[in-house]
Amino acid sequence: MFYIIVISWVFLDLISKNYALNNFEEKIKIFWDFLYLKQIYNPWIAFWIEIPTFLLKSGTFLLIIWIFLYYRVELKWEKELKNKNILNISFWLIISGALWNAYERIFNEKVIDFIGVKYFSIFNLADSFITIWATILIYYYYKKWVSDQEK
Repeated sequence: MFYIIVISWVFLDLISKNYALNNFEEKIKIFWDFLYLKQIYNPWIAFWIEIPTFLLKSGTFLLIIWIFLYYRVELKWEKELKNKNILNISFWLIISGALWNAYERIFNEKVIDFIGVKYFSIFNLADSFITIWATILIYYYYKKWVSDQEK
């Protein structure tokens, strides 16, 4: 199941970026000027945060390994988890987003972004996967920490 989800989301991200390359050269307004589509090349990490290339490539690689190992140790063996399916999906989607962005960054030294939010940033589906599911993980572990503190 893990591999099907990861491959599916990587494939969806790939299709969306190729579609953006061919169709979003000019800005397309979705929600007035606030939400728009326009393809650009981003040499930095999510939300245009600047990091030197060497640190970016090695950090991405180490983060993927850490997430994978953490997933294997923490979730595979922790039987009492109440929301194990949500946590599994969270890890899988974070890894999916990170894998394709890492591939692009390592081999092209830039990532295709195409979803723009005025006064914020331009990003892609992989960035969205990572952000949404990381937020779910943070929320879960925060609730778990609060629960552990009450015991």
